[in-house]
Amino acid sequence: MGTDHTQQQRAGGLAKVTAVQLQKHSQHLVIMMKGLVTSAAAALLLAAGKLAEPAWGNYAAEQRLVDTTVQKVEPLFQLQQAINEKELGPEHPITATSLNNLAELYRLQGLYAKAEPLYQRALAISEKVLGPEHPSTAASLNNLALLYRDQGLYAMAVPLSKRVLAINEKALGQEHPTTATSLRNLAGLYHKQGLYAKVEPLYQRALAIDEKVLGPKHPSTATSLNGLAELYRFQGLYAKAEPLYQRALDIYEKELGPKHPNTSTIFNNLAELYRLQGLYAKAEPLYQRALAIHEKVLGPEHPSTAASLNYLAEFYDDQGIYSKAEPLYLRALLINEKALGLEHSTTANSLNNLALLYNKQGLYAKAEPLYLRALLINEKVLGSEHSTIANSLSNLALLYANQGLYVKAEPLLRRGLAMQVILIQREAPYLPISERLSFLQTFSNTYIAAFSYAQRGNSGANLALFSRLNRQGLLQEIEQRQAQIDSLPGPQQAFAGELRTVSQQVASMAHSPEQRQQLESRQEELEKQLYRLLPQLQPRVVEVQQVAAALPAGSALIEFQRYELFDGTKARGQNWGEDCYLALVLKPDGTITPIDLGLAKPIDDLIQSALDASEQKQADALELWAQVGRSVLDPLSAATHGVDTLFISPDGELNRVPFAALPAPGSSQLLSEELQLRLLTTGRELLDLQNTSSVKTSPALVVANPAFDRKPITVQSPRLAISSQQRSGDLGSRRWAPLPGTATEGATIAQLTGGRLLAGEQASAASIQQQQQAPRLLHLATHAYFQPDLPAAERMEDQPLRSNVQEPTALGGENPLLRSGIVLAGANQPDADPADDGYLTALEVARLNWKGTELVVVSACESGKGDIQAGEGVYGLKRAIAVAGARSSLLSLWKVDDRATAAFMESFYSKLKAGVGRADALAATQQEFRQSNNATWRHPYVWAAFQLSGDWGAVRW
Repeated sequence: MGTDHTQQQRAGGLAKVTAVQLQKHSQHLVIMMKGLVTSAAAALLLAAGKLAEPAWGNYAAEQRLVDTTVQKVEPLFQLQQAINEKELGPEHPITATSLNNLAELYRLQGLYAKAEPLYQRALAISEKVLGPEHPSTAASLNNLALLYRDQGLYAMAVPLSKRVLAINEKALGQEHPTTATSLRNLAGLYHKQGLYAKVEPLYQRALAIDEKVLGPKHPSTATSLNGLAELYRFQGLYAKAEPLYQRALDIYEKELGPKHPNTSTIFNNLAELYRLQGLYAKAEPLYQRALAIHEKVLGPEHPSTAASLNYLAEFYDDQGIYSKAEPLYLRALLINEKALGLEHSTTANSLNNLALLYNKQGLYAKAEPLYLRALLINEKVLGSEHSTIANSLSNLALLYANQGLYVKAEPLLRRGLAMQVILIQREAPYLPISERLSFLQTFSNTYIAAFSYAQRGNSGANLALFSRLNRQGLLQEIEQRQAQIDSLPGPQQAFAGELRTVSQQVASMAHSPEQRQQLESRQEELEKQLYRLLPQLQPRVVEVQQVAAALPAGSALIEFQRYELFDGTKARGQNWGEDCYLALVLKPDGTITPIDLGLAKPIDDLIQSALDASEQKQADALELWAQVGRSVLDPLSAATHGVDTLFISPDGELNRVPFAALPAPGSSQLLSEELQLRLLTTGRELLDLQNTSSVKTSPALVVANPAFDRKPITVQSPRLAISSQQRSGDLGSRRWAPLPGTATEGATIAQLTGGRLLAGEQASAASIQQQQQAPRLLHLATHAYFQPDLPAAERMEDQPLRSNVQEPTALGGENPLLRSGIVLAGANQPDADPADDGYLTALEVARLNWKGTELVVVSACESGKGDIQAGEGVYGLKRAIAVAGARSSLLSLWKVDDRATAAFMESFYSKLKAGVGRADALAATQQEFRQSNNATWRHPYVWAAFQLSGDWGAVRW
């Protein structure tokens, strides 16, 4: 008995030493899930007294000792635990430590069921004996969170990680390295859940702590850099991700060595970034290096090795080299099933990738069970709303659609599309506006594929329209909703005000490209800070029947869609065909008629020819528009028969079409003569336009005849000048010429509307921006401009010439809202007033509060032009005016004549004042000009230039 007792004392002493040493080197255990299994083994050996202080990083040697070490250390830890419970009691802190140690050993072996109750006991002891806010309690919470993370149980891990962070911030301080680790852990969990808006501030805080406390070259700094880069890669922000990856790689290579598992992880991440951009030559050697390191250092059956195999397989898969991809996918799947379990999200990813490979090859019977398994796992692990689940649903749906099983495909596609719409509305609002399109592109293009199935019966047509109604103009709607919130009282007001100031500085013509780049960075940071203060937008998914119910009797909605033809039965790289146009006609009773309009290019070419003829006042302009009508409206004749009102939501180049100049479907009469015409960005607007605004507004504001030279303009022969003057958006002229016709127009419109007139030097951008209340109606009669983007090489060639021109310079490659705007007082001397350069860009317009404004009219050349973005419409003044909150806008599609436009506007406003609705007033004015005694005014160049979008009803005076 005595001998046994002595042995127990010695074992107990060794166990206590083991606990102290294991606690000291616990960081080497924690990082096991990042691939450093062998460092954990070294820590165990040290704790067991088998090694002196090791030179951490001899991975290959340590790996060979793992199996035997675990066998030797596990009984020691179990003995330690038994002794502590007996001698110190079941609720002693040292007992809790030994429980944690034993649980950690089980976690490292993947024995999660054995580890969890031990972690739970250790946590309960710490909370009871040391208190809920003690660092040891935080350590127990962290261990349990890591256990759940390892199993993919992110929803269970997050609340624990949040508690850990709160404790460490309070006990250790806001700038402690352990606090930084807690921030990274929580950020990683949010990333796994797809909650990207919560990730960035956590990684940024961790990075700031690491750089300040540990230094810019510390491995922990590299870890934070990698986490932040991963976030940006998943958001599609590749240009922001790459330099962070490169910094992290440089640190790891220097501090840990080129063959360290952390280094190889960066190889994989950077290679993925290149693959997603199609830079295969840069990606492949990085994939190969990462795989070689993981196989040698961590072993052929490690999860990190599986990750490398999967990445390399995707690389071959992308290029259609299926024979190389399949065995790699299969190896990765087997490793993940064995190492992580059958229900881990990483296992689901392997299943999904392998299924995709089979689907592309038409091996549907092999793909389906893999897709189904992946979907079940993801729904269980990731919850109800995650981009991975949306992709799983879409993949499975396309599998069925490729086999003609549309009844099975349609509900899955609908669920996937609805989930995407919700996720976009959840995450995009927290991104700077300039990054939102890139984020949209990270989602699968299933919503485009849905249009290829529009002819597959009622369900196919319904799905296509569901896709269009929910995705078209979604980012514009998000901006509109946020703009309405940030104008309300609250802490966001300070950020919103500073953001408006910075946006004005960004738009200033006086700044160099370098200065503008710095200001844009500040603008993006302010946007992120502002959007984090705003309440979360409530996502909405619009059903087709809701829009149908909003249609008046006797009307129809036409949703045009430009889309890339999809054929899922063909191999990757061959399954996307040429661009086509589709028309989806919706009636109030919910009936949907899909009409295939054929290839997009011939239609686009016709539109361009008609635009050129209209702007150049050619005699055949109306006939060319008739040809456009025969291509896009005549096929709709049967579907629109008996309709007296058409709501049209255009897409692609159809955004440039003056629909009033097209003949009605199957008729020789013009559309605006036979039917009531209403233009919308999306049919979804019908739901919002039903709500009237209760916002208090000021009287109408009329801005006309700006003094471009900041001095009164004297015109000796107004009649002669007016007849030849265009309200030109031509940015090739060195100076903006005066527009005498706008003086008469402004005075007339101000009198008709009872509005305030700003003319001459008062007709400035600053005057518009400083309005305290939104005007009930805003009329701007001046020059406008839109500068198309140019390839980088052409921008460089043009720059010397452009630097001498008083115009928006160096805007190639810029935000299209910076390349579009209104020319106002002082524009010919933009440097004269630092606070007002004479331009009101679309970007500045989007920052204004015009909520409650009934109508904005920009009586100028090309005010309706802009960049056309798939799914988002026209990026220019039209979008900016809508974002600012105005219910409707009247803008021009091409250059317009000064005198004719003044007469046109006088007639239009006379009808508005008489109570005629906006759309009907426009149609009547257009008909009046078509029948004019003035032959010039009868040309579509004059009467078809202006197009109304948005609310078509009467102005509430």
